[in-house]
Amino acid sequence: MESNVQQDQRIRLAFWIAAGLVAIGAVAPLVVGGGIHSRIAGVFIPFAIAAAALVINGVMYQQGRPLAVTLYFIAGLAIVYGILALLAVPLRLAVVGTCPPAPAHCPLGFEQPMTSGENNGLGVATFCGVLAILTGFYGLLLFYRRLTIAARRQPNLWPAQPPVQATTPAPAQAAPVEPPSVAPTAAAISEPAPATPADPAPPPPAPDPAPPPKPVRRAAPKRASTPPAPAAAEEPKELPSPEEPKELPPPA
Repeated sequence: MESNVQQDQRIRLAFWIAAGLVAIGAVAPLVVGGGIHSRIAGVFIPFAIAAAALVINGVMYQQGRPLAVTLYFIAGLAIVYGILALLAVPLRLAVVGTCPPAPAHCPLGFEQPMTSGENNGLGVATFCGVLAILTGFYGLLLFYRRLTIAARRQPNLWPAQPPVQATTPAPAQAAPVEPPSVAPTAAAISEPAPATPADPAPPPPAPDPAPPPKPVRRAAPKRASTPPAPAAAEEPKELPSPEEPKELPPPA
């Protein structure tokens, strides 16, 4: 129980330290850079939003992971936007150009170079913003680790191994009871029983004569079945030849 309290204190302290660093980064450009009218004063709004999100996260992170992650994402997004807004000022001056030193006339569309106060405010705000992002991530990491350890300590609802069923021992089989052996008496030992001639064993029956082997009939080779020849067309019978007329005898 004591370890959980210490972890909660560390998580809450990490989020509040990150909020404090963001607040310092929001105020530094105003104090060092020349006040509200400086070119880097616009970083105050996103850094203030990030500081408020980190403070709320330090108070309400126990509501669950989704809320903690959402608040940290909002804070990180606001810090990155503020840092990019700061870095845009020197980048714009380097691309467009700056006014020449006095007493030369400044051309239209050019700006004055950055002062030392603005450079210092830009550096402090950028450093505090990056450090706040890392510190908030450390607090979020501690929060996730605490939830993981708590999940491991919870007892499992289902046992790792199925319960072993108690097996009833099988009933032992009773040993067969042997009849008590009676010791032979002295009379039985002294008078041996008369030996009876053993009957002669009957002769073994004669084996049956084996039947004569049957002649093996060879199967006639199967003739290839030929289709019957078509019946020849009957020839028409010849008509009888006409009888020749008998010759008359020659005249006498």
